Amino acid sequence: MKDVKRFPTTTGQSWLEMSGYKFHQFKDHSEIRDVYDYIVIGAGYGGQGAARHLAELHPDAKIAVFEAIKIGDNDSGKNAGFIIDVPHDFGDQGASSFEENQKYFQLNTFIIKWMEDTIKEKGIEDVDWDHCGKYLCCAETKSFKLIDHEIEELKRMNCNYEVVEGDELYRRTGTRYYKKALYTGGTVLINPADVLRGLFSVMPEGVDVFEECPVMRIDEGSPCSIVLRNGKRIKSKFVLVTGGPFIPEFGIGKKVFCPVLSYGAFTRQFTEEEMRHMAGVKPWGCTAGHPAGTTVRFTRDNRVFVRNGFSFATHLTTSHQRIQRAIPKLRKAYENRFPELKHVNFEFVYGGMINMTMNYRPLMMQQHPSVFASASGEGAGVAKTSLLGYYLAEWVSGINSQNLDFLRKISTPKRLPPEPFLSMGAKARLMFEEFNAKTEI
Repeated sequence: MKDVKRFPTTTGQSWLEMSGYKFHQFKDHSEIRDVYDYIVIGAGYGGQGAARHLAELHPDAKIAVFEAIKIGDNDSGKNAGFIIDVPHDFGDQGASSFEENQKYFQLNTFIIKWMEDTIKEKGIEDVDWDHCGKYLCCAETKSFKLIDHEIEELKRMNCNYEVVEGDELYRRTGTRYYKKALYTGGTVLINPADVLRGLFSVMPEGVDVFEECPVMRIDEGSPCSIVLRNGKRIKSKFVLVTGGPFIPEFGIGKKVFCPVLSYGAFTRQFTEEEMRHMAGVKPWGCTAGHPAGTTVRFTRDNRVFVRNGFSFATHLTTSHQRIQRAIPKLRKAYENRFPELKHVNFEFVYGGMINMTMNYRPLMMQQHPSVFASASGEGAGVAKTSLLGYYLAEWVSGINSQNLDFLRKISTPKRLPPEPFLSMGAKARLMFEEFNAKTEI
């Protein structure tokens, strides 16, 4: 395969700054073996799911995980921290059928429990993992149709939900910005970098985890091998690539990903005096009544997090200058929702990628008898990416199941149009969505 030209980069400060596992030391590069049974490229939630399940299936196997930058500073650690169980339409409503949504609900519930069982069994309950549920909040009456659509789906799946509005919504969120909300209780809110590093810190004994260790190339063969950026060659029976939008850099899944940049900001921690404005408010999170709207969290350490501002990730990275240009929109979203606390400054601001495909479908493929890959294709990524990694491990292991068949069947990402039509179309679509989002931003 070809040499990788673009690698993940670190831009801005995000959830990692608030992680108790920020300084955890993974394996030293001097301990890298010459041969492994399995190699996982990418230490995000997909890599976590793949590596841990491989170790469960093959307790005596030697497994290596390689991450190009610091674990938790990658895009898996730069999302909004929602592990969503129920169907969640990031893009076009109706992109998935009812049967697919029902199956996803079952699988999401399973993977959330699997991750939580690991947290409890490994004694890392100090990670930021809260059963807070999720609000779908609408600031405009025209957005209520999204709540109505979601309720129809929830009723068909016999899922519990609650419609909240008026003074009760204010009591729960500390803001009067929203007119109406749909609450579902199964979503877990996390510090994604904290949970990710915590889970990688307690990998089974046979799993070696290496961060800040980029892979330059995959060479197909039997066995196949990888070449690190420092030139070291490592042989393996199988290679599993879970690097999201960077998967095509290895020549895999070309022309299917159109990642989108989004920008997030955290206030400093509120003082005791400032917390009077949030009296009785427990940690919560909401997605907006429009896909391009602002996502908001009130965190367990008394901060407000806001995320908005979409742009096409042409070069798979952003810049400090672009992050600075995103701040006014983030400030406006924050101050509109919490005018009594608008004097509170942002402490951390960042840009991160959401890995998208044209039709919101995931990728799950076998590139070579020894090389496999998986990645989510829409915005509700933590649960689905973890699921894909988990079942990628089963596929590599020759284990057949209805769940694996389902995931392989729906993994049909649409091929992208050529440039310059791709960039022109993506930018126009994002501008159109942000225009229509209006006060949901």
